[in-house]
Parts: sequence; C-alpha cells; structure tokens
Amino acid sequence: MNSSDSVLLSIAEVAWLLGVDNSHVCQLIRVGRLPVVRRRSRMLVPAHALAHVAVDTAAAEGGVSL
Repeated sequence: MNSSDSVLLSIAEVAWLLGVDNSHVCQLIRVGRLPVVRRRSRMLVPAHALAHVAVDTAAAEGGVSL
C-alpha cells in the first residue's frame, strides 16, 4: 500500500471521530499536529495520522494514563 492508497478523511469526519469541533481540527493542522493532503480544493487528513492525535487528546482529557 502506498501513500495514494491510504484512507483520507475530511475535516468534518476527523472532528466527529475525535469528538471535537471542526475549528479544533483546523488548529491541529495549523500547528502541525495533523498532516494534511490537498486534493483539488479540499484539505484531507490521512486516517493513520488520527491514532497519535486520538491518544494525545484522550491523555490530555485524563482518559488515558501513559
């Protein structure tokens, strides 16, 4: 599987999966915490990138102890 075969998610889908607002996802993209792939005029997030952010988000909220 190469990078063009990876699953890409919209900002709204990422926000729903993480349980946050779209603006929070945009902020994560701006500060470099989430990579983004541009397809035409859309910004899409590779699904594999969510694993690290989900763990960090849960740890920040006290849901996961590392």
